[in-house]
Amino acid sequence: MVVLSGEQIREYVKLGRIIIDPYDEKLVGPSQIDLRLGTKFRAFRGDKLVDPRDKKSIEQNTRLIDTKGKPFVLRPRQLVLGITRERVAVPNDLVASIEGRSSIARMGVFIHISSGHVNPGSGTKEPIPVTLEILNMNPSPVKLYPGMRICQLLFYTMDRAARRGYDELKGKYSGKLEPSGSMAFKDNPNPR
Repeated sequence: MVVLSGEQIREYVKLGRIIIDPYDEKLVGPSQIDLRLGTKFRAFRGDKLVDPRDKKSIEQNTRLIDTKGKPFVLRPRQLVLGITRERVAVPNDLVASIEGRSSIARMGVFIHISSGHVNPGSGTKEPIPVTLEILNMNPSPVKLYPGMRICQLLFYTMDRAARRGYDELKGKYSGKLEPSGSMAFKDNPNPR
């Protein structure tokens, strides 16, 4: 795999091979594009047991918050799911990865904990925002502003294009326009 340069990202966007909406060329760097924070967050309640085999327990443990453009205050040790303002579509011959920005990390805020992978063929039916796992490890609260540059997206070429992309395979999170909770219950052959 080879990472695309900023020039290649611009070219792929211009050709419509990568879709980033809204697209701001000023956010393209030497080997990445910065993405900005959206207004919707899925916050964990923290008062109930979460059972990955029980859909109801997962759904009851989170709530969706739309700040409608106002800042979101992330408490110490709080984990929320957020989304990017930009909606993205990745073609079948590329894969993307989410990286945190050092400016954000230097405040003690992590942008993705474990799932920084954007599958080939994601958002091809309809561009989707990137879901972020945002964790505050700062002992102080941190204010997050919708529209602030929050992460970087890198694109990699693959030796061979995926025959069927993520959307075509009907991946569990395909087409999600809001930060959705875990769908681990779908991995179990006997969900509750």
